[in-house]
Amino acid sequence: MLTTGTHERLGYLRLLLRSLSRQTMRPSEIIVASEVSDRELLETVKRECGDTCMVLATGLWNKCRTANRAILESRGDIVFLLEDDLVLREDFIEEVVKTFDRDGSIGCVYSRCVWVFREGARSRGGPLGLATRLLSKLSVHESLLPRQVRTIDRHLAEIPVFTMSVACRREALLRAGLYDESVEEPIQGEDFDLAMRVRAAGYRIVANGKAVSYHFTRQVSKRVERLRRDPRHIEGVYRSEVYFLAKNRGLVGLYVVPHAIYRAIEAVAWAARSGRPSTALYGVRGIMVGLVKGCVSRGAGPWRSRSYTS
Repeated sequence: MLTTGTHERLGYLRLLLRSLSRQTMRPSEIIVASEVSDRELLETVKRECGDTCMVLATGLWNKCRTANRAILESRGDIVFLLEDDLVLREDFIEEVVKTFDRDGSIGCVYSRCVWVFREGARSRGGPLGLATRLLSKLSVHESLLPRQVRTIDRHLAEIPVFTMSVACRREALLRAGLYDESVEEPIQGEDFDLAMRVRAAGYRIVANGKAVSYHFTRQVSKRVERLRRDPRHIEGVYRSEVYFLAKNRGLVGLYVVPHAIYRAIEAVAWAARSGRPSTALYGVRGIMVGLVKGCVSRGAGPWRSRSYTS
């Protein structure tokens, strides 16, 4: 699991560790990958899970590098990639493992992630909510990706991508080349990039609706607060996400263009919500830089990414 290790994240981390301790199928090891390993973090981990856990401190925070270090340090055949603000239902691990047992071609199993606090205009009713939902059809998430979902049965479906509430075969992650470490924080879209490369390595991604996790962070409020302090933050977020999509243009195709337009419009909305007009300009600049970087990347297309060996 990934955490910055800062004081405000420890409350979330405690809840996640407690949910792991209540699992019907217990994990063989727990790696808490963090930017730092100060006394408060070490004491929290020791108190909640004893010797089962290890804290891996990686120094300067970067989600991709930190996750890669944790994956390489892991010893199990199946690696669960979890953010620190999740709480897992008691049969989460058991349901995921049962899914892997169905077919050796399944490289990753994605859970049903329930957002406890729904925020943003899309969750509202009325004209604003409707307009926002219609506008979101420009995004890759609402246009391309739903078309690539194939229902298997009542609870299972083959899907194109995942986010950080997922388990993968360690071999699949290594063959895919792990996370792209060429990006710097703030990072968004790294999971989509890895998922596309997992598929390109010959593995399937399956979602199990019976493996349930709960996400507790108020993402919209958190971003608004961050943009009020630092409107440049949006530039890095959009730069990394659009880069990941553009470099995988062999799978995404021209859908990256309307997605970029959607993000540009969204940047204006973030500017209005945060009260920082410069947010819109930084957002557009991040989109343009991400497009250029992704299109000229030698790793364009997941089949060209580096791979690791066990």
